[in-house]
Amino acid sequence: MASMEFGVTVDGLRRSATEADPVAGALVSRAVGRYRAPVRVQLTGRAGVGRSAVIGALGPVSGAEIVETPAWDVPGAEDPELTAELIVLVVCDPPRRADVAAAGVAGDRALAVLNKADTLADSAVAAERAAAVLGVPCLPVDGRSRFGVADLRIAVAERVEACRAARAAGLSRELRALTGTASVRDAVEEFLAGDEALTVAVEAIPPRERESPPDDPAVALRRARAWRGRMNGGFDARSTRAALTLHRSAVRQWARGEVR
Repeated sequence: MASMEFGVTVDGLRRSATEADPVAGALVSRAVGRYRAPVRVQLTGRAGVGRSAVIGALGPVSGAEIVETPAWDVPGAEDPELTAELIVLVVCDPPRRADVAAAGVAGDRALAVLNKADTLADSAVAAERAAAVLGVPCLPVDGRSRFGVADLRIAVAERVEACRAARAAGLSRELRALTGTASVRDAVEEFLAGDEALTVAVEAIPPRERESPPDDPAVALRRARAWRGRMNGGFDARSTRAALTLHRSAVRQWARGEVR
């Protein structure tokens, strides 16, 4: 038997908000659209560094849309607009001035890949040296032999998950802000009290601080009690909010298991 769900869905909120106030409904629709869209990842680099080999070896990443930019150091080519949430910068040893400039534009959105690293005497040392020059993390990889690709996939997946957490936090903030709009206050508050809003709140917690939903109601109850203890443990405000969210999530998991 399917477990019981509480509250309205975000699509239900979008419909009711649009009916009550088209302007507020449009705000909800845009916020939900941003939350649900794939995380944009741009893979970029100079000509000849092996962008295509790296993107082929990386393959698809859940929740992400990965695109390869044109090379930006060929005559007549325009510099690509590095606007994605994650920039995978492919370089070769040693990094060039153009690589450093691209890393500077990308900033903390950048993850560098030292390609063709399997030909180097010490790929780990070379990657550390490249990271110091570029000012961003750098992984040694070879797109053709698949050397280091497993670590790259993990790193990209973690970055994508962090982007999704930031989006979930943004959606929660935008919806809570709408509780000040009288025409949609009741609809928004009903959604925020429900299961889907709680799921979004859990997603907004940094990935390494989360727990997978338990299948066993007894485990869920133990987790709820543990997180309740964390709530009263004198932690900082962010940690306390995370503990409260996880406590609520565990209580809901326990309740759903009990009502099956």
